[in-house]
Amino acid sequence: MDLRHLRYFIAVAEELHFRRAAERLNISQPPLSQQIRLLELELGTTLFERTNRRVTLTQAGRLFLPEARAVIRQAERAGEVARKAHRGELGELRIGFFPSAPLVPEVSRAIRAFRETYPGVQLVLNEVESSEQPVALLEEREDIALVRSMASPVVPTGLMSRVLVNEPLVVALRHDHRLNRVKGPLPIQALAEEQFVFYGDRMGTTLPRLVVELCNKAGFEPRIGQLANANTTMIGLVAAGLGIAIVPNALGRLVHADVRVRALARCKATVAVAVLTRAPKPTKLVKAFLDLL
Repeated sequence: MDLRHLRYFIAVAEELHFRRAAERLNISQPPLSQQIRLLELELGTTLFERTNRRVTLTQAGRLFLPEARAVIRQAERAGEVARKAHRGELGELRIGFFPSAPLVPEVSRAIRAFRETYPGVQLVLNEVESSEQPVALLEEREDIALVRSMASPVVPTGLMSRVLVNEPLVVALRHDHRLNRVKGPLPIQALAEEQFVFYGDRMGTTLPRLVVELCNKAGFEPRIGQLANANTTMIGLVAAGLGIAIVPNALGRLVHADVRVRALARCKATVAVAVLTRAPKPTKLVKAFLDLL
């Protein structure tokens, strides 16, 4: 059944006059009459009662009219969906991110702006450890990956990376810790005798390697007292007085009344936050999110 036939039928049904319907459709009357007749033949029923004086709908025509309108509306919706998808206004965007990524201001602003700008796009956010993200991208389980890295990440063939921000490392201390009496940024050497709340196995490898290297350069090995496998657990153990922790600045934004966050003195230690995508050409949705980042 041709959509054009349905539109012709609807015009005649609403006008109940072939000439006026033809003018509305911007066609001549004979072809309109012919197309209506073809539709009736296809359906095997008469849709209009025609006399010299008037045109009326048959019972079949009256019942067929709402169905025809529904088909046209659905076809128009389908076309609009396709056009919006082409413009990047509909669809699904899957983003993998490390646990504290939403605490990074650049990331949280981009997510919020994307939701506001593209309300028709389903944003699927998956918490995934950084080392697992490249495989998820290559297997097309994700469209974008946000990872932590020692520096600019080395990625497999088929992926592209770009450093979004280099986050400074900071020290999280219980509020009554003796080092909070020291004014200004803390020297890394001041942490040599402290017990550390450290990163457990499920918190990846980037941050523990970075913290160990930082301490080693200052001439000591971190004394690990407790392990944590979640950001909130780490901050909670610091609040309980079980040790200090060296964490990215974003993690220091986890609010706890008993924890103070201090900068490190004369220390350029940072951890990179990078965005990974598949090469070479991003989809419109991926590009839209990258532009917001």
